[in-house]
Amino acid sequence: MQRTVIFVEMIISSNCKGAAHRNIESNVDEIPVLCTLSVSDRTFFYKYFAALPLMRNLKKTTIVNTLKSKTFSTLLTVLILILPFSSFAQNNFKDRVSHAETEFQAQSFHLQTDSIPLNFNIQEVVVKAFGSEKRLFDTPGSIGVLTNRQIIREPSFNLAPSVNKLAGVWMQSGSINTNRLTIRGIGTRSPYGTNKIRAYYGDIPLTNGVGETTLEDLDLDQMADIEIIKGPASGFYGSGLGGVLLFNPSKPTRTHFAQSVSVGSFATIKYSGKLAVAAKNSSHSLVYSRFSSDGYRENNETNRHNLTWSSTFTRKQTTVNLLGAFIQTEAFIPSSIDLKTFEATPEKAAANWAATRGYEDYKKAFGGMTVQQNFERNWLAKISVFGQFNKNNELRPFNILQEKNHYLGERSVLEKKIISGKTTSRIMIGNEFFTENYQWQTLQNKDRAVGDLLSDNEEFRWYNNIFFLTDLTIEEQFVVSASLNWNQTSYRYVDLFLSNGDQSGEQKFPQIVSPRVAVTWLAGEKLRLFSVISHGFSPPTLEETLMPGGLRNTSIKPETGWNFELGTKGSVGKSLFFELSAYYMKVKNLLVAQRSGEDEYTGINAGGTNHPGLEIKLDYRLINRPDWTTFFRMNGSFTRYRFADFTDKGNDYSGNKLTGSPEMLTNWMLETSHAKGFFMNLHYLTVGRMPLRDDNSIFTDAYSLANLMAGYEKSFKHLSIGISAGVQNLFDVRYASMVLINATAVGTQSPRYYYPGLPRNFKSGISLRYSF
Repeated sequence: MQRTVIFVEMIISSNCKGAAHRNIESNVDEIPVLCTLSVSDRTFFYKYFAALPLMRNLKKTTIVNTLKSKTFSTLLTVLILILPFSSFAQNNFKDRVSHAETEFQAQSFHLQTDSIPLNFNIQEVVVKAFGSEKRLFDTPGSIGVLTNRQIIREPSFNLAPSVNKLAGVWMQSGSINTNRLTIRGIGTRSPYGTNKIRAYYGDIPLTNGVGETTLEDLDLDQMADIEIIKGPASGFYGSGLGGVLLFNPSKPTRTHFAQSVSVGSFATIKYSGKLAVAAKNSSHSLVYSRFSSDGYRENNETNRHNLTWSSTFTRKQTTVNLLGAFIQTEAFIPSSIDLKTFEATPEKAAANWAATRGYEDYKKAFGGMTVQQNFERNWLAKISVFGQFNKNNELRPFNILQEKNHYLGERSVLEKKIISGKTTSRIMIGNEFFTENYQWQTLQNKDRAVGDLLSDNEEFRWYNNIFFLTDLTIEEQFVVSASLNWNQTSYRYVDLFLSNGDQSGEQKFPQIVSPRVAVTWLAGEKLRLFSVISHGFSPPTLEETLMPGGLRNTSIKPETGWNFELGTKGSVGKSLFFELSAYYMKVKNLLVAQRSGEDEYTGINAGGTNHPGLEIKLDYRLINRPDWTTFFRMNGSFTRYRFADFTDKGNDYSGNKLTGSPEMLTNWMLETSHAKGFFMNLHYLTVGRMPLRDDNSIFTDAYSLANLMAGYEKSFKHLSIGISAGVQNLFDVRYASMVLINATAVGTQSPRYYYPGLPRNFKSGISLRYSF
């Protein structure tokens, strides 16, 4: 089998069969209908493009003249028609494409749908992590990638089942508006949300000033893909001990209108409409979606609206990206339940939350602008400005919480690329500055009406990251990446409720320097070895900087840790791809939120944890035919997370298992699709036991879940249609989809540890797209 490897980023047009997607992973089934490839180096392009069997009938002068055109001086788009087939499949493919209609229009090649065999396979995935635009195969470190197609081909309405397919990543979902994502055991102690993990929407940070990210707000229909960096990446992205999530928005390459409707169990319905406009030097996208559900449990109704707008303008060497998003959510809160209720009537809400009909109602808007300017001699400058506004009202059994917060910031990067023989180096220096104002009040809950003021607070948060990164590719054998981040974080607290005295004051944390060094050795065409040493940190949350009653906790310190990792990536033969990584992370100044009441927490630094683990990923192509392809995929996380030198309230828990984290997670996936448009995905997840208390006296039960999704997609000249149906929790297993660690008993109640997972439930949908 002869292969042609093209080291380029692939941009799939909106007409590509299935969802539009920026990249094609070598081990992910993607079926482009009309595809274009962006290439900046003309000599490089001609060398490989001329080698393609389909293009050998084109005259060299035609290609050269095309390359010399004015339009191609800034952007050149072409179709790639190369497949790593066996000789039989190659001949079969040549017969098919001989009847394909090809045209050279607007400097692009186009190929009709039926001419593309199903196993169109490019072995190069380009990722944006660390601003590198490198192939995933060559990038040093563990990075998981989820394509748009992988996300939408799930019988679920939230992100958790997709994210949990990646080794080392674990997302718990208590309800649509209550989720917690952890990476390699970092973030398990966050009570109700995602913390100690950074997230970016394009170049716009989504994480607030204390490291919290609300992932459930995002409209996944607008995502091209999601990249997840596992382990500390503070050298380039700032505070985030666990890792980084990069949400890459899709950019249309052809004008179209699309809409989809999905319905599911518990009166769940989601509608999404999209208008995309693609012009010569710009593209625009407007997406509206509405989600509503009665929920599986009592007091579980949710109603959410999302409106997302994005635009890209390109002129000569300048690119401008604009983003704006608005979210409005009204969600009732069933809360966690005790063991007896979990086993007997899991659909019940917590008694006090059901009695008061507790809910949260919030409006959020965020957006930003990124300007990228290319200069001569391989210089590049990029600057982003961003902001967010959020207003929240939460009715709780014990009080009413009212919150307002807004933040502004900027991120700027200056890059220089140097090429000398077979050595390529890249130097980047940048800064990320962030300022946030957070106001919150608590008031009495008098039969769901606002009562007397209980507290009135305001906090100002600042951080500044100055970072430096350099990449070096030596003799096409070694890729070295080194980065360094300097951080300064400070808070200023203003006590506006003075009945118990003025507790106002400032808190400035010590300056933190976080390095990262990663190396990849290109041991062969099909084998890579990599190693990573990185430092990370996470600042305390709001609850951890304050004592009950508003007193300031002046002794609290940021949580810090070192990560050491060795790994390998490679392929065996034509069908098997593997990735294996072993890591050890040591965390100190562990932040512990001690719960002293139903709404009271005290933050302390209680010691440290050790996080050794092993991750494995296998992708095997069972069937490799032009009209039919089937993959068997497996990945697993095997860990031994332990407390080290951990003392809390006089109790020594050193050596105990880390609370809220399973020691074993495995995924088993069978994915098949046919050129006629049919597809089917089967996913089997196993989750080990998790300790619920630091003393390891109580554990959850291990469980397994099976999900099934099938559908049909068909494209005509201008119209594409897709239908799908699936079932989640196929065998109706009872399990806890989220847990609350170290839960305390309130009054005569039992501790409420459990958020019950959904029983067997169903989802079906239809999508339409019309291209102009």
